[in-house]
Amino acid sequence: MVKTNFILRYLQSRPLRRRIHAQLNKGEQLHALRAWLWFGGDGHLRRKQEEAQQETAGCLNVLTNLVVVWNTVYTQEVLKKYQADGHEVDENDFEHLSPSRFAHINRLGRYTFQQTDEFASNGLRPLRS
Repeated sequence: MVKTNFILRYLQSRPLRRRIHAQLNKGEQLHALRAWLWFGGDGHLRRKQEEAQQETAGCLNVLTNLVVVWNTVYTQEVLKKYQADGHEVDENDFEHLSPSRFAHINRLGRYTFQQTDEFASNGLRPLRS
């Protein structure tokens, strides 16, 4: 009965369908990020020992969380700058943001970890113009 009731509400309510599809899309973006980060094994666990499989999955979780935190922090900085420039920010628009974007991340290129003076007082790199 509960499932049938939900299906009927889903079919009758366009706003409910939109909300559910938006959440499904966010979940799919997270899966796409995880697949993109896992580029060495074609998405398959190649280790036979359960402990090694758990280690691999844990490392993927750490990488995924790092990207999500990085994107969240810099999205907040962009919004702060946008507000500081005198623009109005509508908090209702936040539901359309997703921290699982990855097109701006270079996973295979050169990385340098040199200390520079380019960081702001909060420890973040300056935003691009």
